[in-house]
Amino acid sequence: MRRISRRLVVLAVVIAILTAVAASPATATQIISHKTIRNARIPSGTHDRIYDHVKFTGGSANRAVLELTRACHDITFRDCVIASGPWNGISINDNGGNIHDITFLRCRILPQKRMGFECTSRPVSSTRGYHGIKILRCIFSPQGSEAISFDGGTGCVDNRVDHTIVKGAGTNLSQPYGASVECNGVRRFRFTNNTVYQCRGALLNLQMHVSTECGWVFTGNRLDASVHIQKVPMNAAAQVVCADGVHGGAFRGNRVIAAAPGGGVAWWGESHGMDWRTTTWNDARRGSYDNPYQEEGSSGNLL
Repeated sequence: MRRISRRLVVLAVVIAILTAVAASPATATQIISHKTIRNARIPSGTHDRIYDHVKFTGGSANRAVLELTRACHDITFRDCVIASGPWNGISINDNGGNIHDITFLRCRILPQKRMGFECTSRPVSSTRGYHGIKILRCIFSPQGSEAISFDGGTGCVDNRVDHTIVKGAGTNLSQPYGASVECNGVRRFRFTNNTVYQCRGALLNLQMHVSTECGWVFTGNRLDASVHIQKVPMNAAAQVVCADGVHGGAFRGNRVIAAAPGGGVAWWGESHGMDWRTTTWNDARRGSYDNPYQEEGSSGNLL
């Protein structure tokens, strides 16, 4: 019987594999560009999509201009504009980690009646939640309530804000919250190289609800309450940095500037082991305004 060459057998196998790969459908990234979209609701199952130079408009009394409320992932909003709306500019409402890997790159978020960007995960979980949500090189006009809010449990991890400018927050006095940036309950959060100006409340509203290490990194930021872009002044009792129940975290290399009519540079309550070394604290009024208040048993924080 004629023997078949081993080389021919290997070649036949390789050809079969390449044929199968060529025949299988490839995931292609869909690009939507240079359009105006009203009342955008990202459909369930959306993935591998880029919105490029898109203007989002609309919204209602309880709906954001742009909403991600159903399972979706790997979506980029690039050079987009979120027009002013009657509620939030952007709402992400995750359920058990079904929304992840969403990027906002070089977007402009115009004034909203409520929040510029709100990201939540319900129910709050220690094991599951949104992840890979990134705000990169964006600009937030002064917002009615908080400009940026990341809210959820410790299952929400690896989210990031970088090289972004927040020009103010809390301009709508009917809204109870007037801080610029809120980080509430999530873990392994990064806030780096950003600029935040005076708002009605704290420039950073930091909260944790467990005693484990938060894993946060806040470095290279300018938190400057002496720059007033919005007309609504800072509350006289508001500190630039408010930390409540925070354990651990690296907060190095920031510049924190307090100014009248606001309070001092920082207030920390029941917060422990935070590392603020190489961050500078300044208030032209000097005295106690220049130093973080450490209360409610706060201990072990490095300055």
